[in-house]
Amino acid sequence: MNEKTGLLWLHNDLRLHDSPSLQKASKYCDHLLVFYATYDFPVSRGQCYYFHDISSQRKRFLHETISDLQTGLQQLGNDLLFMDKASLKQLVRFIEHYDITDVFYSQTSDYNHNLRHRIIAQRLSYLRWHESATATLFADLPMLNLPKSFIPFRQHIEKNSYLLRQKVDLADTPIPYRLPTLPKAIDKSLFYFSEHFFKKGENFTGGETQALLHLKNYFASDAPSTYKTTRNSLDEWTHSTKFSAWLANGSLSVRSLLNVLRQYEKKVIANDSTYWIWFELLWREYFHWYADTHQKKLFLFKGTTSCKSMSCFYGERFERWKNGNTPYPIINACMNQLRATGYLSNRGRQLTANCFIHELGMDWRYGATYFEQQLIDYDVASNWGNWQYISRVGADPHGGRKFNLYQQTQTYDPEGTFIKRWQGQGNCRSIDSVDAADWPI
Repeated sequence: MNEKTGLLWLHNDLRLHDSPSLQKASKYCDHLLVFYATYDFPVSRGQCYYFHDISSQRKRFLHETISDLQTGLQQLGNDLLFMDKASLKQLVRFIEHYDITDVFYSQTSDYNHNLRHRIIAQRLSYLRWHESATATLFADLPMLNLPKSFIPFRQHIEKNSYLLRQKVDLADTPIPYRLPTLPKAIDKSLFYFSEHFFKKGENFTGGETQALLHLKNYFASDAPSTYKTTRNSLDEWTHSTKFSAWLANGSLSVRSLLNVLRQYEKKVIANDSTYWIWFELLWREYFHWYADTHQKKLFLFKGTTSCKSMSCFYGERFERWKNGNTPYPIINACMNQLRATGYLSNRGRQLTANCFIHELGMDWRYGATYFEQQLIDYDVASNWGNWQYISRVGADPHGGRKFNLYQQTQTYDPEGTFIKRWQGQGNCRSIDSVDAADWPI
């Protein structure tokens, strides 16, 4: 009888806990290769501009994550294979060389990653493909058609399948006791080798171990009960949940997070703040299905609409926005924080994107791509979906209102503490006399 050699092709599912793909592969295969790759920057989605590499902060967080995952896999009798800047030809040769018969993978809304799957499935038609849902609360779109905006999506969920209030927790897939062995004569140069030169982050440390520790510590504090009143803070670590980075690369299961939130409501308190955590998990869910539904339209200038935009690209404006050298101190501070930490608060992202689109008149795709390069919690659906929303070419196109940056500064940084900490004043002109038309092209 022929042996089954499986490939667990990881993407945004970098964990052992609650991993249906890992569990399925462990039961099905005689031998198993657990594989993760980074890729040459995609050219298939109509990208408007390219970057050569992700930021050092995002790269650090990724390598901490896969190093932690490798340790866990070794404890289960396997290891992590890693390929940097992989091409489709390399992936095909890799699969053929090790006589792989079955590919196990997690459902994703990442258009380019799904395209890789389809191309390889066409070239190697003998492969058996096994998909599992690991990144979302629902395995399938929980309605017949996705609404054009978030509100009817939320209303449908809360009427028909209100997970926050259900009596039984969501199923949590157990970690296998042991994994199938690697094939014989494996090329040991493919094993992941930790890159030790990365400077440790101030707060975010990548990996499942840290994700589960943060989950435990956050819900052991009072922070969930005050979340709605603090979530718009620009700089405080405890004022928002900070789960996004671990959720984005899948080192934390969203189902596990929801189960802990449900327990907190049962044992501690259920109020507007705990509900708002659920509310934002639903936004994440909506954007996943939005990206899954619209595919390549997620990256188009006109988005999912037929709207015509007057924005375009100005090289010098773009560089000044990136480097925190705009006429707006609050924007400069946010962009300085992003470059230094790889992170921005929800409010900071709204302000910087709003300025980019509505004050500077820039093509929103350049801003979205820059965030893709910089953010340690980059998630293709949430990032591009939110940029479309603010630019009025996506979900609820009437919802992306223009902010008054002076009023926003007075509301969220009235004492100038955030601007001072992140050196937002710089050499910028007075905010009262700014007109985007004054900017050099």
